[in-house]
This record gives sequence, structure tokens and C-alpha cells, in this order.
Amino acid sequence: MKCRILSAEKKQEDIDFYLDQKSERRAVIRGSDKIVESKATAQLARRERNQSQKEKQVKQEDTETVGEACGFEAEVDFEPDETSEDIAMEADTSFDLLELWELQDSIVAFVFDTTASNSGIHKGAAKILEERIGRKIFYLACRHHVLEVVVGAVWKVLFGKIKGPENKLFANFKEKWNELDKQATVRKLSFGNPWLTDVKNRVIAELTSLLTTNDPSTILRDDYRESVENTLLILGETPPRGVHFMKPGAIHQARWMACNIYAAKMFMFSQQMEYDEEMLNRLQRMNTFLSLFYVPLWMRASKGCDAPIHDLQFFHDMVDYRSIDKQVAEAVLSKLENHRWYLTEETVPFVLFSKHPAVTGSTKQDIAVKLLVTPIPEHFRLGKPVFHQVRRNSTLVDFVGPESHTLFTSLAIGMDWLPKPVDEWHLDPDFCIAERFVRTVKVVNDTAERGIKLISDFATSITTDPMQQSALLQAVEHHRRLYPDFAKKTLNM
Repeated sequence: MKCRILSAEKKQEDIDFYLDQKSERRAVIRGSDKIVESKATAQLARRERNQSQKEKQVKQEDTETVGEACGFEAEVDFEPDETSEDIAMEADTSFDLLELWELQDSIVAFVFDTTASNSGIHKGAAKILEERIGRKIFYLACRHHVLEVVVGAVWKVLFGKIKGPENKLFANFKEKWNELDKQATVRKLSFGNPWLTDVKNRVIAELTSLLTTNDPSTILRDDYRESVENTLLILGETPPRGVHFMKPGAIHQARWMACNIYAAKMFMFSQQMEYDEEMLNRLQRMNTFLSLFYVPLWMRASKGCDAPIHDLQFFHDMVDYRSIDKQVAEAVLSKLENHRWYLTEETVPFVLFSKHPAVTGSTKQDIAVKLLVTPIPEHFRLGKPVFHQVRRNSTLVDFVGPESHTLFTSLAIGMDWLPKPVDEWHLDPDFCIAERFVRTVKVVNDTAERGIKLISDFATSITTDPMQQSALLQAVEHHRRLYPDFAKKTLNM
């Protein structure tokens, strides 16, 4: 019998792999999901990008030379040529897969991260794919990606631009973690402003409820739970399962929640870290924004039916927050200008199916009335939705327009229930169809991100044949559903 002795590195790889299996995973097919290319295709695309980049550089140098000779400054704004072919290939490959699976007539919405390659007005993958499908599709930008952009802007304003893939402040804190006394009293936030105190009390109640109830619409991964518990501690509340701190994890900027978790711990242990007054002030400002506004919004982000009211309320909160921390509020509002995805004519009708207390029956009735008097366009506009101006006195009704009829045409349902009293809507079959869609549609890309992790783990480990890769990934997903963890009870099933 042969005895295989694993090296320390191999053992750690196996441990990391098995720990990675603990998270809930689902295979998700979306209109703008990333596509895995074969090795040969990737190499060819890389060569073409390099050549295109050289040509672009020569062209840009010529443009700058002409500008300097004429005595003026030239600012060139263009979409990068080196990615346009890749984006088109991504969209075409997605459409080919939809045809292969006979799903092209079933696509109603795209869920995507907000990079220009996906959401570009002229050459974005979503725009190209929508044109290939030949009808209007909902553009549902990942709400978590949008919030990552927002928190990045706040961090930059307070601490400066991060140079490199890793945050040095996080790395320094992680290095000193084992030296910290976890039993010592941690620093907490206190507020003298009545409005902030009211917000604090509401956030504590909401997050405590989130941890004590099993809401299937809320994704509560380990890092999400940790962020919520840190927030409660900073606000002076003990989490339901007590006080304990997890060892700091990845410090790479690409890791979701890294900023939230590290900023919270750095503030709580700031006395032991011996930060100066300036650093402490910055951490306090950062955690005030994170605890009162950002973390609650992140945890609500997966509910598509509430997305419009949450985004509008967040905008109004940041307008009010100007009087408390203008610099932070302005940074947030600046980013929100480019990410009003759920305050468009297409998505605002989602709130007709919301149970949020701020969306009253009167608000729903007003939206219904405006929908009934707004003409249905002969041809719906394709492409990225139009972002209307959001003002201090804006209401949800203000965003209703001709494109708001997209919901009804995409689902092929009638509007006969709109003139009826709100409490009778649920009796109409068409309302039930729309409600089922809006309340279950994905508006965060978490599952797709996990899919990409799955692909990176297995795409080239066993086979490079595309069909075999597809079968392999499906087999792994099926196995993970059967054995979601490694408890004895699960493995003995």
C-alpha cells in the first residue's frame, strides 16, 4: 500500500478548499455574467489587446502633439479600444449560450456589476446583448457593487487614495491583532445630535431583528454577520449571540466588506493601537457613516421591491447629513449621481409590491394613477436607463414615466388591477405574477461572484474542453447542494 504524505502547503490548500465549501452556493445564469474563455482564445485576445494598445498609444501621442502645437490643452475622452472586442465577444458568447439552452425568449432582466464594460452606453455588454435579444430588458445593477463604489469614495476622502491592491492600514492592524486584548472595553460611538440618535435607535432595532429572525430575503453570510455585530457593538449594543471578534481576514480591496469590518475594529481597538487624534477623528467619521447608513443599507440591498424607496431615502439622508459631515455627504452624493439605477422610470414601479412602511397605500395609489394616465410608448427605448435628477423634495411618483410600462409588457400582464383599491390588488392574477417577479428578482450579484470563484477553482484543474468544463461545474454544484457542510449528520445522509 502506498502512503501519500501531504506537504504543509498542500495541506493548507485542502483546508482552504474545504472551508470554502461551507458557504451557500447556487449556479446562476445571468445575461451579463462573465464568460470563461479557452486558453487559446485568451492568448489570442491578449495579443490583440496588446497590439490595439500600442496603436492607441501612438494615436494619442499624435493627438497631444497637435494640441500642443496649436497652443491648447486637449482632453480626449474615449472608450478603451483594447476591451471593445472582448466585451463584444462576451456578449456574443452569452447570447450563444442562451440560444443553446433556448432561453433567449425568457430573459427579462440583466444583473451586472457597474463596470463600464458591462454598463457602457454604447459598447457595454448589456447594451450589445440587449440588441441581440431584440427587446427591452431590465438593467438591474448589483446594489452591492454600487455600495462598494460609495464606501470607496468615503474612504478616499477621509484617508486618501489606496495605492496598490492592499490597504496598508488594514495590513498594519492585521499584523498587530494577536497583541490586542480582546477582553478590554472597546470604543463606542456617542451622538449629541437628536436626528443621529434617532437613526441610531432605529438601526439597533433593525439589525438586532435581522440577527434574531430568519428572513429568507436577506443574505447573512459570515462576513455580513460580523459586520452587523460590529455595528451593534460600536453603537453600544451587545449582539444577540454575545461579544466575540473574528480574526481579521483578507485585506485586498476586491474583498467585499473588508472596509466595513476593518474600519470598525480599528475604531473599537483604537486606544490599544495608539492612533493619534487625527486618525481617531477620521475613524470616528468613517464609522458614523458606516454604522448609521451604510451597513443597514447593505443588509437591505437584496430586496428589489424596496430598492427605490431605500435609494431615495439614502439620498435624502445624505442631503441632511451635509450639516453634520459635509465632506463625507458630498462624496456619497457625487457617486450616487452616476448610480441611480433604481430611481428610473423602469424600476420605480417595483415599489407597488413593497411592504416597506414608507411606501404607504396612498403612495402606491398615486403611482398607479400616474401609470394609468401615462401613454404606453410604441417602441420602448433600448439601452442604459435614463437617470433623472433627484432633488430634496423628489418623491417616487416623480420618476414614473412612459418606460415604467416595461414591467407590464415584459411580463405580458394587464393593468386592470391598478384602478382598484390597493388592498384588493392581491386578488388579481396579473398582480400576483408581477409581485412574484419583483419580490424574487435578484438585484445583487453575490451568487454570480461565487460562481466566478467556482470557475476559477475548477475551470482548468481537470479539463480544458468547454463542454467538459460545463459538466464539471454542474457536477460540483450538485454535490455542494447534497453536502452543504462537513458535519457528521450531513455526511451520513
